[in-house]
Amino acid sequence: MKCKAAYILLLTYLFIFIQSINAKDHPCLLLTNNGIADIRKEMSGKSLFAKTLNKTKKDMGKVLSLPVDVPIPKDPGGGYTHERHKQNYIEMQQMGVLYQLYKEDKYALFVKNMLMEYARIYPGLPLHPVQKSNYRGKLFWQGLNECVWLVHTAQAYDCIYDYLSEKEREYIEKNLFRPMVQFIAVDNQATFNKIHNHGTWAVAAVGMIGYVMNDADLVEKSLYGLSKDGKGGFLRQMDELFSPDGYFTEGPYYQRYSLQPFVMYGQAIQNNDSQRKIFEYRDRILVKAVNTLLQLADSNGEFFLLNDALYKTWNSTELVYGVDIVYNITKDKSLLDIVKQQGRVILTDAGMIAAKGLMESEIKPFEQKTMLVRDGADGKQGGIGILRTGEGKNQTCVLMKATSQGMGHGHFDKLTISLYDNGRQVLQDYGAARYVNIEAKNGGHYLPENDDWAKQTIAHNTLTVDGTSHYGGKLKIAEKHAPTITAFVDKENYKEISAVEENASPGVKMSRSILMVKPEGMSQSLIIDFFKAESDSEHQYDLPYYFMGQLMSADYPYKAFTISREPLGDKNGYQYLWKEAVGKSDKRTASITFLNQSRFYTITTLINPDTDLYLNRIGANDPNFNLRNEPAFMLRDKSKNRIYLTVIEPHGRFLADVEETRNSQSQVKDIRFANKDYSIIEVETINGKIIVVDMQNQTCLTK
Repeated sequence: MKCKAAYILLLTYLFIFIQSINAKDHPCLLLTNNGIADIRKEMSGKSLFAKTLNKTKKDMGKVLSLPVDVPIPKDPGGGYTHERHKQNYIEMQQMGVLYQLYKEDKYALFVKNMLMEYARIYPGLPLHPVQKSNYRGKLFWQGLNECVWLVHTAQAYDCIYDYLSEKEREYIEKNLFRPMVQFIAVDNQATFNKIHNHGTWAVAAVGMIGYVMNDADLVEKSLYGLSKDGKGGFLRQMDELFSPDGYFTEGPYYQRYSLQPFVMYGQAIQNNDSQRKIFEYRDRILVKAVNTLLQLADSNGEFFLLNDALYKTWNSTELVYGVDIVYNITKDKSLLDIVKQQGRVILTDAGMIAAKGLMESEIKPFEQKTMLVRDGADGKQGGIGILRTGEGKNQTCVLMKATSQGMGHGHFDKLTISLYDNGRQVLQDYGAARYVNIEAKNGGHYLPENDDWAKQTIAHNTLTVDGTSHYGGKLKIAEKHAPTITAFVDKENYKEISAVEENASPGVKMSRSILMVKPEGMSQSLIIDFFKAESDSEHQYDLPYYFMGQLMSADYPYKAFTISREPLGDKNGYQYLWKEAVGKSDKRTASITFLNQSRFYTITTLINPDTDLYLNRIGANDPNFNLRNEPAFMLRDKSKNRIYLTVIEPHGRFLADVEETRNSQSQVKDIRFANKDYSIIEVETINGKIIVVDMQNQTCLTK
């Protein structure tokens, strides 16, 4: 009996030894063992890491008292089951991190119980009952959300891997993770191999769970595509979705959204396969992507509303991950300025190092710059010109969007202008027609008006020809073309972005130059907008400026439609614009002045006697009130060639608290071209000064 007992004991020790050899060195995705040791030294301090950790622990403490809730999916975005499954992956990830840091079984038990419940129901789940997308999920109405769920849940599983028995791991992987990988990578292989933000989330999800399950084949498929031939996968995503400057082709909003799987999976690759040097790949493209995204925002950190975009700022979760991880790589002290503004860090090695940097290093102010951000994998598909002047929140920023189409989330808006000033949007890009996760508005999905209005050319501050959107509103045609950047200048008192587009409207060559000049004696910079349309035949040209604020005055006669109104047209977005007033003028210029909270703005533009001057408002043919009812000032001409010259002037101040108005009158008296080739512009002020802007010599002088 003693020999038998000794033999059993020996077998037991041998089993434990073999298990220790076969066990993975967890955690491996975003936390490292060395990092955890360092983190534990910071947990009780006063750093931003400790503050974030304490808040997370407090929040999850409340969750621990609640029963596990894994409902059968039935709702679209914003509905209970959708939001519950979303909250579940967030809670599992946070509980997993807390288990790693505190080693208290209650956190691991929470994750285990929830994973076991998902493993119980997932094999029997059909496609989601809500059919608002061709890419349907099972837990969610859209397969994309399934991938987001797995990216987060893979981290939770990683954190409690060694807490689980081999039998429990086998059950969870067989019934949950393996079927989910099959669904994401095989059943939806077209999306998995697609160069698109959906594909980014898909490959990151499969790669991360592949690392946790010790499945090298899944990791290779995530990196190189399902056939492992390099035609899809994470590396090709990095090659084709970013320009050499780190601009994501779908625009800032989706660059923010896609940044999280890029940097999360990048960190997982770095932790597990450091020899791949993933953060050095393609001249550090992921590092550039974070830095460039920070530049694609106004002085309040609000991202430019280009393409399908909604309000998001530097404080979004994706940027917290991006900034912390990139700071850990570069130790760029200006990123600490962003960390401070965000007020939280991620609960990983990178977050701990960012928090320590904030306490121990001298913070360098983050500088937003005048810059040209190129588009296209080769950097030759146009770009975004960003012109800035001023300091801090008082910064003035004007940009021209002259990019490629941006795939399905792109808009038909070549050479459009947007203006941000004094921490606010002044000349707006409408962005997307959508209310995310608000079930009452089309289940939180894009509204019908997104295609019919927000994507159409007339919804943007650029030229619409013959009432038809650029490229006829056809995506496949638009994807073949991009504007050409012809000039970019960054001088102290003269900044310029110029571009040309010859394919957007058949038979019409469009070129635009946007200048930001700082004349001597003026407190604010002037924005000069020079737009040229050239054609061999006559066309209807419509050039709107969507301004944010209340109209104060117009210096031309107009007829206002106060009793009844009619839409501007019946298709291509025109059906959503009310005609509120129409006017003409015998003068050479026309101007409007509007108030945007505390600052006045005047738009002064050269006109012809036949130019129709419209005041429009968004909201016609909108019985469900899905659109924001915002105003526009529009010029309409019928001609072969049209030269537009417009000056946009910020001026004065309205102090509401003391009911005081300062400099509400525009300083611009007249604008004109001073030579036949239109390269010299003169702006005459009301005090007799002449501001001479020489585009050829790139100068601005005051006489």
